[in-house]
Amino acid sequence: MIEIEGDWIGYYTYGKQYGDWGKDRRVPFRMKIERGINEFVGRVFEEEDYGGIDDEIGIRGQLLGDEIEFTKFYTKDHYLDENGQPESEENDNPTRVYYKGKFDFTDNQFKGEWEIAVLQEDDDGVFHADNTSGQWFIWRE
Repeated sequence: MIEIEGDWIGYYTYGKQYGDWGKDRRVPFRMKIERGINEFVGRVFEEEDYGGIDDEIGIRGQLLGDEIEFTKFYTKDHYLDENGQPESEENDNPTRVYYKGKFDFTDNQFKGEWEIAVLQEDDDGVFHADNTSGQWFIWRE
């Protein structure tokens, strides 16, 4: 059994949707996890100097065997502007990022993908999925 409670470190990368800004960018972060009965909660601390976001980030998720999924809750909305530069603003609908992965017993770490689900409205008023994604990795500190 994998014990999820405690301190973890890792990084995430950006998918091709982020273009040159996200290419080869690795954002280091730390996680502090507290285990509940059927799920866990915690905090994420991103390294701003390496592209991380300055925000209070909470997480809630579950671990089923060697599979993990959790949602990262920001207090602000974070996005890339029309020039591909990161922006943050107060918003009634702050950014949520869904993480899903599996424990790799060979490398002794969790690996997976993250996704931000977004709907964009076109000129005709029709909504289309405009999701962004990337990869993530965490291991015991």
